[in-house]
Amino acid sequence: MNLRASLSVLGNRPFRLLLLARLISVSGSAMAPVALAFAVLGFNARPAALATVLACNTLPQLVLLLVGGVVADRFSRRGLIVFGNLAAGLAQAGVALLIAMGAANTTRVALLAAVTGGAHALMTPAMNSLLPQLVDARQLQEANVLVRLPTNVVGIAAPALGGALVALIGPQWVLGWDAASFALAALLCAFLTIAGTAKPGPGASVLHDFRTGWREFAQRSWLWSYTLSGTVVVALWLGSYQLLGPVVLDRTDLGAAAWGTVQGSFAVGLVLGGLIALHWKPDRLMIACVATGLPLALPLVILATGPHLVALAASAAVAGIGLDLSIAYWNTALQQQLPTDVLGRVTSFSSIGELMAVPLGYVIVGLTATSTGTAPVLLTSAVLIFLASIVLFAVPGQWTIRRLPTEATAQPAAA
Repeated sequence: MNLRASLSVLGNRPFRLLLLARLISVSGSAMAPVALAFAVLGFNARPAALATVLACNTLPQLVLLLVGGVVADRFSRRGLIVFGNLAAGLAQAGVALLIAMGAANTTRVALLAAVTGGAHALMTPAMNSLLPQLVDARQLQEANVLVRLPTNVVGIAAPALGGALVALIGPQWVLGWDAASFALAALLCAFLTIAGTAKPGPGASVLHDFRTGWREFAQRSWLWSYTLSGTVVVALWLGSYQLLGPVVLDRTDLGAAAWGTVQGSFAVGLVLGGLIALHWKPDRLMIACVATGLPLALPLVILATGPHLVALAASAAVAGIGLDLSIAYWNTALQQQLPTDVLGRVTSFSSIGELMAVPLGYVIVGLTATSTGTAPVLLTSAVLIFLASIVLFAVPGQWTIRRLPTEATAQPAAA
């Protein structure tokens, strides 16, 4: 497929608005973690303080994602996205103001971080299920790729830029821009014109909606098996790569600068994966999704075997390419195979399944690496990631999920 055809979705005005809102929002969000970390360390240098703030940001997401899924299928997804952006913007503005006034402390910042996390939890299912209401079914893969590209491109340089701005003008201004970017994104999304969300039947309760969403999730073997695999893969990947990667390089001559290079290579890989996904459209979506996720094990093997910077950076780039391809195919499969009116609930079940083991993964990997060393943990994690992924090829349902014909619309998939 040529590039012009791949970018034809940009002729869709509502999609362009969403894409612009996404670009503006991530320009602030990509720098915010650096600013928040240094802001917290500025008023409380204990690691426990930063851990508390980060935990308060994450926990509401785990708790409220299921609520967000039900709400996204009951009410206006556009309204939820606007509300979520405004709530997150107000919370970040509050943090920036507290820091500027010298009134910040762990409790206040943690509470506002919880508001931001809760806003993301309510907004994420709506975002994940919005595209089928904006673009033609034939353009879903391109739309999924282009929505992710701003995040991936900005992610290459934003952390370094955020650090420089924090040093130059202070964390409060970086967090202030993050707040403004949320407000601008909310304004743009308010002008989206989308098809109406299906309303629940007469007398349908929230519990009924929840059960319906679970039934749609549970009856599809390709969906729940991939989510179950993701529970293992995501927890081990974050625990081994994100946690042990800096530890390993810190114990060698490579150090922090090399880890920055590796992270940059991973971000470049994500961008390349998106560009490849604009052109490569395999028929068996889920088989391609599983296969392209296998390279995630590569960087862990390199880290465990006396890391060489070139090999590690190259493996991170390959992993990034595979991951972005896998995400593009996964989102496209969900949006093509599931009825639009249950998409918010089903994606929230999937997100919860993949995230629920992450805190435990950090703890297990950290404690085990402390007692046995990093190399055995990294190699074991690589093997488990590979096995948890490759076993999916034995699930018949994975082979039944094929890209819909170009004239088709989304229909329920076979189990």
